[in-house]
Amino acid sequence: MMVKIKTAELDLALINKLEQMVFGASRITAEKLEQIITKQAVLLVAYRSEQPIGFKLGYQIPETLIFFSWLGGVHPEYRRQGIAQHLLDRQEAIVRKLALKKIYFTSFDRFSGMIRLGQINGYHLTRTALDNGERKYWFEKQL
Repeated sequence: MMVKIKTAELDLALINKLEQMVFGASRITAEKLEQIITKQAVLLVAYRSEQPIGFKLGYQIPETLIFFSWLGGVHPEYRRQGIAQHLLDRQEAIVRKLALKKIYFTSFDRFSGMIRLGQINGYHLTRTALDNGERKYWFEKQL
């Protein structure tokens, strides 16, 4: 399957559409988007033909050399085909070009594929906590 990864503009409607596609709901707001636009934010979108099938959105933590890989996922019909790995590889390459030193993400028990992807790619568990009754994990990687 031919998949293209493109850097996309930080557009609220597009991000809402991508979140709906992956999670069935959207949580980003115009206010949150305004906050991250000035923080070296990067939106990557995976396309099959011209149809978006996955994405990864992150931004630099202000006053640090740390990048937070905030949101992302792959449409359920396209999972387990290496698309998340391609998105992660591209995001890490961009973060390195920005001369940042660390990248991290958070996840929950219900996203075991994301947890596994992080572990396979050298991300280390640094913290866990309960968040609304669900176990939340923090993973980081030195670049």
